[in-house]
Amino acid sequence: MDSFAERTKRRLRDELLDSAYDAIVAGGYDGLRMADVGRRTGVSRQTVYNEFGDKWGVLQAVAARETERFLVDVNDALAAHTDPIDGLRAAVECALTLAADNPLVKAALGQPGSDQASQLLTTRGQQVLELSHQRLDAHVREHWPEVPAEDATTCVDVALRVVLSHIVNPGAAPAVVADQVARVLGPFLSSRRQS
Repeated sequence: MDSFAERTKRRLRDELLDSAYDAIVAGGYDGLRMADVGRRTGVSRQTVYNEFGDKWGVLQAVAARETERFLVDVNDALAAHTDPIDGLRAAVECALTLAADNPLVKAALGQPGSDQASQLLTTRGQQVLELSHQRLDAHVREHWPEVPAEDATTCVDVALRVVLSHIVNPGAAPAVVADQVARVLGPFLSSRRQS
């Protein structure tokens, strides 16, 4: 059981992340101010720095928490299907639909400072990519053990990179992209399951 101090620290961190999320959604990365995050939460600016290090650390922490929340729905879409190809299609469509409606993604791509914030999905997106990859790879391995582990990892990686690309630079509708990914990766998955 967590101690009172641990619960209090976790609650404070959550409140700081809520305040930072609101600031980013309202004003983009440029609108994120450590002093404002602290004031909204009732703590000093120094407390925010102590928790996250710097402004980029706050942005990364907000993105990690949002990614975890995002992956709950994506994993639910995967789990709703016994067939890996159908699950892949559903997960890709779910991810793209969620991203299109997500206030944080919109702020990261279209608000002031979006050139910096969008780096979390592009050139400095390793954290989001690794976190997503770990969660989805574990899910696929658990729910579809007939797919060889290395092949599951390959499919997750390819699908994730396609999804991130479409989040940053939207193209066709989510259902169309999902069908394309399933059509391309489906034969690969099918041949591996039969091996």
